[in-house]
Amino acid sequence: MQRYRAAIIGLTGIGAARPAEPTGQPLYGAMPRSHAAAYHRHPQTDVVAVCDIRPEALDAFRQTWQDVWPDVRLYTDYRQLLEQEQPELVSVVTPDHLHADITVDAAHSGARAILCEKPIATTLADADRMIAAAEANGVLLSIEHTRRWSPIFQRAREIVRSGQLGPLRTIVANLFSPRAMLFRNGTHLVDMILFFAEADPAWVFAELEEGFDHFTEYKSDGGHDPATDPAASAYIHFANGVRAFYNSVKIQLPGLQFELTCEQGRLEVSDRGLTVIRGDSHYEWSRTNLLPGEYQYSYQLAAVAELIHCLEHGGQLVSPGREARKTLAVMLAMLQSHQLGNRRVDVAQG
Repeated sequence: MQRYRAAIIGLTGIGAARPAEPTGQPLYGAMPRSHAAAYHRHPQTDVVAVCDIRPEALDAFRQTWQDVWPDVRLYTDYRQLLEQEQPELVSVVTPDHLHADITVDAAHSGARAILCEKPIATTLADADRMIAAAEANGVLLSIEHTRRWSPIFQRAREIVRSGQLGPLRTIVANLFSPRAMLFRNGTHLVDMILFFAEADPAWVFAELEEGFDHFTEYKSDGGHDPATDPAASAYIHFANGVRAFYNSVKIQLPGLQFELTCEQGRLEVSDRGLTVIRGDSHYEWSRTNLLPGEYQYSYQLAAVAELIHCLEHGGQLVSPGREARKTLAVMLAMLQSHQLGNRRVDVAQG
């Protein structure tokens, strides 16, 4: 069984965290929620090098993972890492505005697959550079929109695709929490709207959170401060006629929720579960709660497993760069719509 050399560039929590293992229970192997933890759990990957400009982050990584990767090399210059280590897998986990140059350099360095955090970039020009470099070098580029590897959301799309509820007509998506920020967490909501709509977004109109009239571009602050990234409401029209409604509100109630209304029924899906609703009349609806299957590989670990699978057997990624570009294009169109007085704005096509 071939093993793959992986490198992680950017050592924030999503890049480097190690989950606590359960104690006193016959349960083993906590679900990995970071790139490092996913490489740890995949039987064919080893992290050989990591990079961060912060020495304290490098020291923390070595201390956290020294029992797993005692010989991991530490770098403060990612270009030096790429040149000296020649990793086959590269994780890009830096602030969003830095994704492009690192991904382009990694694609030209000989890497075979790149797993980049969301959103893909802060501008469409940067996203296009990343996609072009990956395609020119035959490199797999996967964007870590986590729920695309979720059993619940995969099951929901399977039901929509089966046609058992008829054609999909509308998507209503809500995101609540003090961190219901458009680019930080709202990117997951927009991405899942695209995941279900399965068509090109055509046009949008939108309104940003009050007090964000100045917010005409996303510069990336690393997602630390909700005051730097607005909540928003928007209507998204898709080329296949699907109508989607995006809504995020910064309130204490946490969570997200999707309602997928089809011709003959409706799905309610969230991280908490999946419900199929059928209506016999205006006064009587039936609700069936479904339990999606459990899988050894899901979320970040499935993202790594998918890259390995596609390298060895071919196939299409569930979250490729071109799909993530659509998500970015929708969010940028939302900013433009608000700036123009909530007018309709066509979504830039790739």
